[in-house]
Amino acid sequence: MNRIDIVYGGQQYSLGGRSAESVRNEINAAVTSGQPYWLPVNSGGGRFEDAYLLIAPGIAFAVLDVKPTNADDLDLEVDGAFNHDSL
Repeated sequence: MNRIDIVYGGQQYSLGGRSAESVRNEINAAVTSGQPYWLPVNSGGGRFEDAYLLIAPGIAFAVLDVKPTNADDLDLEVDGAFNHDSL
């Protein structure tokens, strides 16, 4: 199963069953709409709880595509970082 991690405000959140590309596309659509958008994500370890991240110009965050290298080791690769000040 794919897992995408998002670093937002110094905290790590996750999304399961999504591709990094689909998350980036959702974020791009939200930013270009000009309206604030709440991205639903998971918070917590072990027992996930719903969380919502505000996506709007000026809020920096990173989308990380978690790629398992084997059953015992996960390699976090930064797939894209967004700083909406430049948009």
